[in-house]
Amino acid sequence: MNALTFGNMSKMYFYLPFDIQTKIAKNYPFVNEMQLAKLLAVTAQFRNICAHGERLYSYKTKNAIPDFPIHDKLGIIKKGKQYECGKHDLFAVVIALRYLLPKDLFKKFKQELANLLSKHLSATSCYTEKEFLKYMGFPENWIKITRYRKL
Repeated sequence: MNALTFGNMSKMYFYLPFDIQTKIAKNYPFVNEMQLAKLLAVTAQFRNICAHGERLYSYKTKNAIPDFPIHDKLGIIKKGKQYECGKHDLFAVVIALRYLLPKDLFKKFKQELANLLSKHLSATSCYTEKEFLKYMGFPENWIKITRYRKL
C-alpha cells in the first residue's frame, strides 16, 4: 500500500469485489461501501489539486460526497434536493475526514485548520470571513462539526 498513490488506492477500492469492499468499510462504522468509494474519490481529487499547486480554496469537483446526517445537523441549506455546500467543495473534504479519521485526529485537524484560516484572514483585507468561507463551501458554523454525532 505504501507504493500506491492516493488516487490509485481510491480506484483500487472502487474496483475491488464487493465482499472485500464490505470488509474494508467495516473499519468506518458510519460509512457503507458505496459512500466510502465516493469519499475516497473526492478526497483523491482534492489531494491532486494540492499536489499540483492549483488553487484549492475555490475548487469544485464534478463528483460529490454522499449526503450525511452532518449536512443536516449543521443546517446546510438545500437548493432543491441538493445541499448548497459540503458536497463538491473543500468542505466536502472536511466532512469526508470527519467520517474517515478517528475522533482525536479529526479534532486536531479541525483545530489546525481553524488556526490556518484565522491566520490567513488576519493577514488579508481582500474579503470577509463570510466571503472566504463561502468560496471554500464552508457554512458559517463549520467549526461545530465535532459537536454532532456522525449518525
